[in-house]
Amino acid sequence: MRDRIETSEQLTFPEMNESSSSLERVDSVHEMTSEDVERLRKIRPKTLGIVCGRSDCKKDLHCFRPPHRKFEDGPGPCQTCGADLVKWDEMWIRELRDPSEKFNMLKVEWIRHFFFHVPITPRIKGHAQTLGLDGLATLAEHQLMQGKMLQFNPDWDFNQTKMLDGNIVHWARHAVACCCRKCMAYWHNVPTSARLSAQDVEYFKQLIILYIRQRIPDLQYAPAPRKPAQKSVVGRRKAG
Repeated sequence: MRDRIETSEQLTFPEMNESSSSLERVDSVHEMTSEDVERLRKIRPKTLGIVCGRSDCKKDLHCFRPPHRKFEDGPGPCQTCGADLVKWDEMWIRELRDPSEKFNMLKVEWIRHFFFHVPITPRIKGHAQTLGLDGLATLAEHQLMQGKMLQFNPDWDFNQTKMLDGNIVHWARHAVACCCRKCMAYWHNVPTSARLSAQDVEYFKQLIILYIRQRIPDLQYAPAPRKPAQKSVVGRRKAG
């Protein structure tokens, strides 16, 4: 993977100056390997350039997040180049009428595209297998039902969902834009002033599971059976 990123056309990161040029930063998710993910997962996402406000319009990767002071006005075209690519009226219907079309719209935003394509590592797949789809659905519901998700709190809203260092549910939440209440607000029309409803939780849980099934197609609903522990040489001798 390259040791640089292309600076966002709309945003300059404090870490991206000449004095920090030795730090490794993500250029393209398509250049990352699973080894890169594990090596970089403890580094602050902002240092790596993995942030919601990033865009790379020349590669058709945009940013639709409204500016902070105009957030309640709702989204619109790309904040950088003005491309109008999302059918917001369709996106805001919180029903699974055509999830593939919704995924296609999500993928044109830089941060969503990143998490739709970041390599699945043995750690991520192993954790998913230990829970199975049923267990991951329970985990997703638990995360969505936390107080910091049910009710908007500006003090921690953008920092509550792990990124590379998380599990497949965290990655799914970033990909389908239910990682925080502000992303829910502009992508899914869930007002930050409203409490998250049971119907909202169920909708986002279904989106999460659809993402997981897409990323790990062979994942079963039930947890994978645990392998029996290997006996030591001494233990095998005693057993014999």
